[in-house]
Order: sequence, then C-alpha cells, then structure tokens
Amino acid sequence: MSDRFAIPKSISKTAIDSLHAKLSAVDAGWLGTNDNNDSSSSLDGYTQILEQIHDGIEGPHSKRRRQTPLVNAGYAARMAVMTFILEKWIDSVVSRHHNNEGINVVVLGCGLDVLGLWSRNVLDEALTEHHHHDENQTPRLNVYEVDAWDNCLLKQHALERSGILKACRTTNKRNDDSAKESSFCAMIEGTINKATRKDDLSDYHLIAMDFRDICEDNLLLKKALDSTGFDPSQPTIILSELVLAYVGNESTNAILQSISRDLLCGNECSMFACLEPMLPTQVGQHHDSTNKKQLLSVKESYARDYANQFLGKLNRGTSSSSSSSADDDVFHPLGSNRETIIARFISCGFSMSNLDAASLRKAVAKVACTRRLSAKEPFDEHAALALNLDCYAVACAFGGSNNDGDVRCLLPWLDQSLNNSSSTIKIATIADSSQDKLVGDLYGRIYTHLYKKYPAIRKMVKSALKADLMADTTNDSSAIKNRFRARGGEFWIAIDMESFEVVGCIGVRQRKTKECEDEDDKEGPSSPFSVVEYEVQRLGVDDKHRGKGIGKRLLNAVYEYSLRQGILEKKKKKGVSVKLLAVTPEALVNANSLYNAFGFIKEESFEGGLTMNVYCKTTMI
Repeated sequence: MSDRFAIPKSISKTAIDSLHAKLSAVDAGWLGTNDNNDSSSSLDGYTQILEQIHDGIEGPHSKRRRQTPLVNAGYAARMAVMTFILEKWIDSVVSRHHNNEGINVVVLGCGLDVLGLWSRNVLDEALTEHHHHDENQTPRLNVYEVDAWDNCLLKQHALERSGILKACRTTNKRNDDSAKESSFCAMIEGTINKATRKDDLSDYHLIAMDFRDICEDNLLLKKALDSTGFDPSQPTIILSELVLAYVGNESTNAILQSISRDLLCGNECSMFACLEPMLPTQVGQHHDSTNKKQLLSVKESYARDYANQFLGKLNRGTSSSSSSSADDDVFHPLGSNRETIIARFISCGFSMSNLDAASLRKAVAKVACTRRLSAKEPFDEHAALALNLDCYAVACAFGGSNNDGDVRCLLPWLDQSLNNSSSTIKIATIADSSQDKLVGDLYGRIYTHLYKKYPAIRKMVKSALKADLMADTTNDSSAIKNRFRARGGEFWIAIDMESFEVVGCIGVRQRKTKECEDEDDKEGPSSPFSVVEYEVQRLGVDDKHRGKGIGKRLLNAVYEYSLRQGILEKKKKKGVSVKLLAVTPEALVNANSLYNAFGFIKEESFEGGLTMNVYCKTTMI
C-alpha cells in the first residue's frame, strides 16, 4: 500500500485553485445562469453550491480571485460539458423509469467541485418535468464522492461549515494510527439539505482513499463503495474531471478496469464520463542538440508546451530523485489523441461499440448551442481557446447498448451513432458449418449486379468461395473460422435475430509484425516499436439491410480485435502500432465510402483487371 499521506500537496492546491477558477468564470458571466428573477436556470443551483463550498473554505466575506478571460473561458467550457452530461443522463433515467428505483452518482476525484451535490437539484427538476409527484414513486438518489485523503479533509471542512448537509455523520481518521491499516475511510455520511424524501437514510457519502492503491488491490474501489451500500445494479453514472491524469498510468488502467468490471456491470442505463488531458504522452524530456529539428504544427507545438507547463506546475514543490522513473511524475495524459484513448479503454475491458471520445472543443461547440455558455466579458482570444480546448478529451462509455436517440441526447457531439443498427441485428463470430453455408450464399449473391460490367469482380467472388469461404459439410465446426484463426485472424457475421439470416460478414487476418524505429518521433529521440499489420477481408452486407449501420459495426469488430491483439503485443514491447489494411475495388462505392467514414486513408490504387484502392488506418498504442 502506498503512503496516502504522501499525496503531493500540489494536488490539494489544485483543488482549491480549480474552485477559485470556476467561480471566477461564473462571476465573469461565462456560465449560462439566469439573471432574470422570474425564472431560473438549471445551473443556478450549481453555482450557488460552488459559492457555499467557497465560503466554507475561505469564509463568507473573503475576496474572490479573478482569472484572465482565457482561463475563465476554459473553465466555463469544462463546467458546461460536465454539467450537461450529468443533467441529460439523470433526465433520461427518470424518463425511462417510473418507480422508486435508486440512482447512483459516483464522482471520482471530487475535489471541491459540486457535481455530486448538485445532482439533487437536477433530479428534482427532472421529476417535476416528467410529472413525478408521488414521493413513494420517485427514485432515491445516492451520491458517492471519492478522493485523496487531503482533498477529502478540505471537502469535509467546507461541508461542515456550509450547512449543505443535514443529519451529517463525520469521521476523521487522518491522525488516527489505525487509519494507516485501512485503504479507505467513509469520512462523511449525510443527507443533502435539498432532499425531499422523509426517510432517514444517508444519500451522500464522502470516501477517502488513495487511488494509487488500486494497483495493488484491483477490487479496492468496489470495496470502498460497497462499504457505504453502493448497488451497481441501479442506474449509475461515474464522473471524473482531471483526476486520472494525476494517479499514474498503471493506476489509471486499474481504475478504468474497475469501472468497466465492477461499476458499469453491463447495465445499459449506466455510463462513465471523464474529462481528461489529451496531450503528448512523453513530456518533460530535453531534446538532444544532435537530433534533427522537427517540424511541428501550431496545434502540436501548443500541446507539447502546454503539457510541459502542466507538468512543471504540478512537480513544483515535490521531491525528485535521479532514480525515479517516468511513471513517478504526477501528470499523465489519458492519451495523445482519440484513437489512443479508445485503444486504452478497450485494453481495460470496455467495448468499442459502447464508447466514444472527442476533444473538449468539439463537445463544447454543441453544448454552447444550448445557451449553457455566454461570454459577458470582452474576449478576443478565440484561437488560443480553441488550441487549449483541443488539449482535453471527453471520453464516455456505456454499460450496454443504448437507444440511438438516448445516446444522441447525452452526447450531441457524436459524428455517428455508437450503435446505429437495428436492435434485431447481432454481430458475432461465426460458429458452425451451417453458418458457413449462409455466408457462402450471402457472398455469392451480393455482387451479382456488378458481374456483367466488371467480370473481374465475378472472378474474385468465385475465388473467395472456393478458398476461405468454402463450407465443409463433413464437419460441424466452422471451416471459415478455422481458416481465419489459423492465419492469426477472426471472422464475424451479422445475424438478423428475427429471421436468423446472415445479412453481413467480415474477416481479418494478420499479415506480419515488424520491428521499427520511430525516427520521426516529435517528442524525443527515436525509439524501437513493433508494427502489427492486419488486413480486412470479405466485407459484405445484404442489399436489403443497407443503411442500418451494419457495415460500421462489422468494421468496429475488426478494429477492436486488432487493437486487442496489439495490446497483447505491447506487453512485450515499449510501443506498438496497429496497421489495419483494406483492399477494395473502386467500383464498390459503398465499401469505399465506409472505409473513408471510418477513418481509413487511401494510400494507393493499382490495376488488377479493375481499379483497386488500398486503404490504411494506423493506431499507435
């Protein structure tokens, strides 16, 4: 177990600085609260609780710190997106569940923020909106806030002085020797003052623990929540804002694994949302003067400098030694781009079909349309703000498949649906010889309309049916599956669960793994890494089922598989690049459009009886 009392003081200072910066953004008029006395904004309650926490820390008559307009805008963007997600999620749960089922709000690294406390206001407004007036039929809200011991002491102090809680029971084991034998402590159990239920059960829990201990006990987060009566079968939202960046790479992975395994638990009503830095992962390094100069874009240069400034600020006042490793730093971005973040989530047990990541700039552009943001102070640093917001990612994952409309309401910045196919279509690995025959029938008919104009396509289809798509009627097992697995790959089918027809298929095989040196690494000296290459094969969708997103879901299966294989390879190497290739005739317009939409880049074209396009999608993990 790590020494919880050695949490860097800079992290506790960051919690206080963040509180002041958020209130500065509110005072400057950036957050869309309502100044009209005739009506109120949903964010009025949020800002009021922020002010109560501030008064609990600094005193009611203390002077507010004013930040620059750029800092105000950045913090307002963060508050706007996180409050939007929480508000929309609670509304969706209330609209779908008409009983007294519980609702869990879990805030990791709560600091002095008030998302958890504000969720009571949000729930009450949602109940009013959906005409839930019977107290016995309203869902019970349970709030669980978890943070480092020093930050919990700050929060405890603020809550005790602010009067936000009633019937509050507090525990302070900070100076108790017995606390050193425990990995966590429920420091506060109480009832949020705005609570309308008349039972005497606590609905607010503040839990102190060192997130770094999860590396040694991967059930620690679950144990801490279970100790306060947490029930993961109830709809649950887990939120984190600039938390994972402080605990180290291994601890972050352990936390993500625990969220996927223990908190979401396959519950389609549950979700995880985090706002974390998306920056170069190798920062704080000095370039050798003998290295050739690298050309960086404005965005890349800003991100690198911003990451180093962030690291320098956090490392101020912390001890360091020459023997400390890179993982000893107190700042680690969630990833360097959207692809690396998604790959990381997949490696921690999340399903690609239920997760997405976007830049904060992209997310806030949609949220701002809801009048959640409004600039009331002079502001002309739009380019700097855009660069800053691109340094953060909003990553969200669901416990199970969700209705497309619900997901769009929660995450309006999505380019495409997470699962935009009919719920009757199931994607699964091919199972037996009967499905082999159905695949052969499908692949043999979907391109027949092109045979007359493109005889080469007919030749390609016949060749595939005689080779890797040939069924073996003498064996019950799938011959197609065996062939693709023998080449380090896999084969999937899309099944219509009403008719049990195979309406789509796709395969992937491993091409090769080669060792390279990253001479173009912009973050430091060249370093060895592996390139794992896979090729997409036999992609096809029944004409009657086009437009349902089946092709995208099939490609998702291939992409997730290749990433998981690359993650296994990374356990042996320092760096791994997964290269996914696809070769398709230019005449197949839908297939070419699908690859482009999925993020593949056309590398080349060649003639082979007809024009063939070669696409590539590379992800560094």
